[in-house]
Amino acid sequence: MRTIVPVVLDDLDKQILAYLQHDGRMTFVTLASHLGVSEGTIRKRVKRLEENGVLKTMGVTDPLKMGLDTVAFIWFKVNRHHMDAVIEALRGLDPVRYLVVTTGGYDLVAMVVLKSRSELVELLNDELSRIEGIVSTETSIVLQIHKQMHDWAPFEKYKEMEAKG
Repeated sequence: MRTIVPVVLDDLDKQILAYLQHDGRMTFVTLASHLGVSEGTIRKRVKRLEENGVLKTMGVTDPLKMGLDTVAFIWFKVNRHHMDAVIEALRGLDPVRYLVVTTGGYDLVAMVVLKSRSELVELLNDELSRIEGIVSTETSIVLQIHKQMHDWAPFEKYKEMEAKG
């Protein structure tokens, strides 16, 4: 089990994150202008945020628009003696996009994205059945997505502060 140590972020770091979450293609020059600092400061801060694993710049895609028709959540009950091995096996499966350890009735929850329901059946019956330590699973297929967020920094707060001067 890995321990995550939070990185200490100051207000400038949080503002940089908020702006980049709003527009990940914003140039460092534009960002520096918005925040009243030099482009070099922005460049160094972003590099540090990336090196510390706080920030990863990437394009976010919609799986349904890409022909990945089946999104499902799978809840796992796992033999505790095999937890680490099960986690590693699940992390290695391409359809697994999200994997977390949970409390309550299940030990793990995974979100999987696949091209079809038949691929989901294959994953459940063939691939997951080969992983030692999985006691049972429960699966729910996502029918509609009404909210999906990728931003964690409060961009609107900083835009309001900027507007007030």
